[in-house]
Amino acid sequence: MPGRLEATVRDADTGEPLPGATGQVLGQVGGATADRDGRLSLDLPSVPDTVVVRFIGYAGAQVIVTAADLRDGIAQRDIRLSPAPYVLGEVTVTGEPPGERLWRRVLARRQRLAAGVGAYAAEGYARFLLVRDGATDVRPVPVLLTEAVSNLSWTAGGGLREEVVARRRRPDGGPFKWARIGPLTDLYFEDTLFLDGRAYPSPTRADALQNYAFRLGETIEADGRRYLDLAVIPRRAGLLSGRIRIADSLLVITEADLRADSGPRGGPVDDFDASYRWTYGPVWTNEALADSVWLPKRFDREGQLAVNLPGNRVPRVRFRQTTVLDLVAPGARGEAAGLGRRYLNPRGVYAGYEIFRTGRNLLPLDSLETVAFESETVRRSELADLLKRQEGIGLSGFAGLLSKLLGASDVEGEDD
Repeated sequence: MPGRLEATVRDADTGEPLPGATGQVLGQVGGATADRDGRLSLDLPSVPDTVVVRFIGYAGAQVIVTAADLRDGIAQRDIRLSPAPYVLGEVTVTGEPPGERLWRRVLARRQRLAAGVGAYAAEGYARFLLVRDGATDVRPVPVLLTEAVSNLSWTAGGGLREEVVARRRRPDGGPFKWARIGPLTDLYFEDTLFLDGRAYPSPTRADALQNYAFRLGETIEADGRRYLDLAVIPRRAGLLSGRIRIADSLLVITEADLRADSGPRGGPVDDFDASYRWTYGPVWTNEALADSVWLPKRFDREGQLAVNLPGNRVPRVRFRQTTVLDLVAPGARGEAAGLGRRYLNPRGVYAGYEIFRTGRNLLPLDSLETVAFESETVRRSELADLLKRQEGIGLSGFAGLLSKLLGASDVEGEDD
């Protein structure tokens, strides 16, 4: 259904209106211009829709309008744009970049929250899928599925600890040596991030601005909140790069997409590439900290690698891992031990299918994971056999292979 956005565009620092600011429906030509009081009115052909608001010298904003925002067909918004450096020829007109000024405030907020929260605990469910993706395969072939249930607890000064309660692999032959299920790492509170066997200084550590530059990107308004995207730029080799999104008024991380400029290479590993995504969500604590503490809710990791072994080249494989957290509970300084005992046994059992059921409800299996989980062939095969290329296989041969992969299932398997 159609609607209309009526907004006032202001400077985020001073609150002054920005006459001449422009609004445009994302992906469409034309738009509207704010009047002398910063008021802007723009017709929306349908909702939900996204409006891009811009003003020279400021970072742009994306305003998401949904049907729930409309009153008598009109959505009212107060849009705040943050000043950003602008370029004249080869001269940048700026002092310290706004993104770095903002990041100093995020780091100060992080220090206060770490001291105030003190501890948190959660139940974790992780799933890892390894896929053979050789050039001669008709389609990607799943060759390994691993699930794990764990207890997680973080304490200020002690870091994040993860205790694996139960794990199941298909096939039973063990993990793939060069890419396997890995522990969760907390981007916000940890000073060092351990990713695929390498240590990286976190962009949130106190001296982060010595290692990374931060540049202010677009503003996103959604769900009654204003979010700011920051580009993370490494100042030297061996660091991370990507994007971090923060909740503007709370100065906490809500999500991040990062990748390393190098991974584990050498020995049998010819090539390695991976990306990492963190998602945070608000957690209720107490009156003073209500709606201001955001803790990890999900961690996604995916990549690909190629391995060379003497006399046997393993086909290039792709991998992905998703860890979801449930029952995330913040504590206070001194409560870490109690939280750890409370979550010692997250589901009341230590073996069998039931311990993984809640995790699968939170994170349903996709088509490739279903094949790996239900296939009798995958369960009973050796991993080395599943990794072999299917050279010369035709469509008829592939149909036979697929029928085997989708054959009888055994949901119980064995845990270790």
